[in-house]
Amino acid sequence: NLTKSNNFTIPCKCPACNGETIIKKDNATEVLYCPNKDCSAKKIKSFVHFVARNAMNIEGLSEKTLEKFIAIGILKDIADIYEIKNHEEKIVSLEGFGEKSFKNIVESIEKSKTTTLAHFIYSLGIINVGYSNSRLICDYYSNDFEKILEAKPMELSEIEGIGPVIGESVYNFFKDQSNLNLAKKIYSMLNLENNETKNTASNVSLSGETFVITGSLNHYENRDQLKEEILSLGGKVTGSVSKNTTYLINNDVNSTSSKNKKARELGVKIISEEEFLKLIQKE
Repeated sequence: NLTKSNNFTIPCKCPACNGETIIKKDNATEVLYCPNKDCSAKKIKSFVHFVARNAMNIEGLSEKTLEKFIAIGILKDIADIYEIKNHEEKIVSLEGFGEKSFKNIVESIEKSKTTTLAHFIYSLGIINVGYSNSRLICDYYSNDFEKILEAKPMELSEIEGIGPVIGESVYNFFKDQSNLNLAKKIYSMLNLENNETKNTASNVSLSGETFVITGSLNHYENRDQLKEEILSLGGKVTGSVSKNTTYLINNDVNSTSSKNKKARELGVKIISEEEFLKLIQKE
């Protein structure tokens, strides 16, 4: 409440689905949620997340395009994306679409079937599970999907970089029968490859080293790109500094941020992006 007017009324109804809202404690902060699994806003965002670059990486399916496909009834859940090829007549009749755009979308969807288990797990939109978390889990279980489905919270939480919150989240997601059925359905359509643990542009291995990234970047497009570089060289990326952290990457090495302070307290080396590039012999 930026104006400090003290007259803001917390909505008791979700503006998208009109369902009852709830307030949950999230790390000592009160957060407003819509608990309706079938909320239209959640549905759209689940599709957007599924097709994103670090997820299934399907080009041509923007949020507006997905909304149109949902509106004409060809998308009810994310697995239906792999049935789009069966709806050519409906799609080419839409404004702004034609044979060429339909063909391009279908080709992108087919291409997305060849991916890694880490990208697929991330694409499911499990709460608190980012791509790097998904990669850690898949590496721990040697890319065995069935083992991940059967994993218990305690076992998951013992994976370095995961912890109890993410462990519970993964377990609860797959414990839900509808989520489990959907995940298995999509999994059966994919051609999965193992995660690459080498990078042809560098002979350096980061195996056994754990990184935390904070602050803005100059050389990499975003943090996800830098994470992918570290993971491809065998390293790990976590969200918080701990005694297990090898390096904190921050271009402002003299910053007084909480992560920099924690790193200094624990004797974790703080390096800039340029120093990281020298570490992997790219500069």
